[in-house]
Amino acid sequence: MPLRALQVSLDTGQSIPEELPTIVEQQYLGGRGAATWMLANRLPAAIGPLAPANLLIFSAGPLCGIGLPATGGFVVSTRSPLTGLIAHSWAQGRWGGALRRAGYDMLVLKGQSAEWCILQIDGARAQILPADDLLGLDTVATARVLQDRLGPEYSVLCIGPAGVAGVAYSSIVADGSFMAEPAGTGAVMAGKRIKAIAVRGGTPMAPADARRAEAVAASIARRIATSELASGIRQFGSLFYSEHANEWGALTGRNGQDARLAQLQSFSREALAQRGKREPRGCEGCPLPCHTSYVKRNGEPVAYPELEALSGFGGQCGISNPDSLIFANDQCLRLGLDVAATCAALGFMMECQQEGLNRSGTLPWGDDDAVLAAIARLGQKQEKRDVLSLGVGEMKEIFWGSEAFAPQIKGMAMPGIDPRAMHEIALALATAPIGGDYRYAMVYEEMLAEPPPWLPDEPSHPQAIKGKATRLIWHERFAAALDAAGLCRRLALLAYQVMPAELTELLSAALGRTISGGELARLGERIITTERLVACRADAAPDALPLRWSESDLSEGRAAGHLPALDDMLPEYYRRHGWNATGDPTPERLAELGIIAE
Repeated sequence: MPLRALQVSLDTGQSIPEELPTIVEQQYLGGRGAATWMLANRLPAAIGPLAPANLLIFSAGPLCGIGLPATGGFVVSTRSPLTGLIAHSWAQGRWGGALRRAGYDMLVLKGQSAEWCILQIDGARAQILPADDLLGLDTVATARVLQDRLGPEYSVLCIGPAGVAGVAYSSIVADGSFMAEPAGTGAVMAGKRIKAIAVRGGTPMAPADARRAEAVAASIARRIATSELASGIRQFGSLFYSEHANEWGALTGRNGQDARLAQLQSFSREALAQRGKREPRGCEGCPLPCHTSYVKRNGEPVAYPELEALSGFGGQCGISNPDSLIFANDQCLRLGLDVAATCAALGFMMECQQEGLNRSGTLPWGDDDAVLAAIARLGQKQEKRDVLSLGVGEMKEIFWGSEAFAPQIKGMAMPGIDPRAMHEIALALATAPIGGDYRYAMVYEEMLAEPPPWLPDEPSHPQAIKGKATRLIWHERFAAALDAAGLCRRLALLAYQVMPAELTELLSAALGRTISGGELARLGERIITTERLVACRADAAPDALPLRWSESDLSEGRAAGHLPALDDMLPEYYRRHGWNATGDPTPERLAELGIIAE
C-alpha cells in the first residue's frame, strides 16, 4: 500500500495529502526509511539547513497506530544545521501513533511561516493557528496549555525557548516528556517559525493478522517479565549502563582530560534513583516503561537523568552536586536543549577558558551555578548571539587551536562516553552518517557484562578489535529497520528485549505479507547506504575521531594505554557494507540494493 504524506506549505498555509510511489514502501517500508528516501531524492544539495526550502519530516512506521505496545514514537528528519548532512532525531511517546491514526505515514513541512504558528491536525483537517501566546512557554507548559485548549486526546510536540532563541542544537519535545534526540531538528523547526504541532488521531487501525501480532507481543512481554536487564532498564533507564561503563574506564572527567570521574559515587544510578519520589512515564501501553520523572510535592514532574546527562554534566563539565545535575537535565528538557550537545558545548568552553583561548572566565570547571546560569542564558533571546548557542562544531572554528579537544565529529557533538575505552562505540562515532553520536546505531552492548546471545560473532571485551565491525553493522541495520517499522528502539536495543525474528513476525502480521529476516537486513542496509551516499555527496568529513580521543591515551584505569584502532576496524567495516576503501558506496552495491544514484 502506498505511503501517505501530508505536505504542508508554510508559506501559503496549504496542506495537500500525497501518495508516495509504491516502490518507496516496497524498498524503504516507512518511518525513517521513507524519510531518508525523500531527503535523498527530493531535497536538492544546494538547499541550506535553515533555508525555508529545507524539508522537515515527521514519520511513523507501519507498526504505529495499530494498538501494539511500544509503537507510539516517531522520527524527525531534515538537513542538519550542525552537520549539513541528514539528521534524524528519535522520540518515544504517542505522537507517532496519533499521526498514523490521523491517516498519515509522514508529515512534510516546507517553507517558512510569516509569523510564529501552531499546526493543528485533526484527522483529515489541518490548520495553522497563531502561537504568539506560547512563545515564552517551556516545552512542558506548552504541551499542557495546548492539551487544555484543544483536548487531552491531542498529542503535542513543540520546541522550547532555546529553539525560539535560535540555539543550533535545540531539540523537539513530545508531550512535555520525550525529547527527540540527537540535536538539531529543533533549530530547523524554529527556522520555519513553528512552535508546536498538535495531532489527534482516530481509532487504532487493525493489523492484518491481529492474533499473530498479539502472540508476538505477548512473547516479548514474557521475556521482559523475567529479564534482569529489563528490570534494570525499568528502574534506571540508560543509567543502568553507568556501572559497567565506569568499570571499563568510559566515564572520564573534564572533557576527557581526567581518566576517572571522581564524583561518581554521588552520581551512582542508585544514588540518583533515590533523590526523590519517581513515577514511570513510559510510552502508551509499553510493557517496559523506561522513562521516569521525579515528582515534586505540587505534582510537577522533574526529568530523571539518562546516561548522557551523567557522562556529560558530571564528566565533561565536572558538576559534583547531584541536585544540580538533576536540575540542569530538567532545564534542558524544558528549554528544548539536547543534553549531549549542551554538555559538549559547556565542557568545550570550559577547556577553551582553561587554555586561555577564551578569557571571559564565566565557566570554571565544576562550577554548578555557572553551568546552570549558562543553560538559562541559552533559553533567552540575546542581542548578540551567545557563542555557546552555536554548538561545538562551529565553536571550534572560533577558538583557534581547539580542534584537537573539540568533542565533535562531522559537526555533531559527541556524547560523554569516552571512545578510548570502548572500540565499538569509537567505530560507531566515527562512521555515523548523521555525525558523531553512537545512538545512531544504539550500541550499548559493550556496557553489558553479558551481551545478548543473538548478536553475531562471539562477544569480545570493549578494548578488543575482533568482531566490532560485524556487531556494529548488525546494530545499524536493526536500528534502521526498527525506525522504519515504528517499533521502539529503546525497547529493542537499549533493553535488548526484541529480536529481529520478532520484528519480522510483527511486520508480517501488520502488513499481511511475509517479511523475511533477509528482507529485514536488506531494508536496514538500504537505509544506511542511502544515508551514507547522501553524506558522501555532501563531502562529509572523514571517518575519524578528534585527536584527543585518537592519539592521547588515558593514564589510569582499565582503558589506560588503549586507543581506538580505527585503522584496523574501518577496512573491515567498509568491506562488510560493500563500500570502497574510502567508505563510498560502490555502483555495484547501489545497484544490488536498488538505490538509484542521481
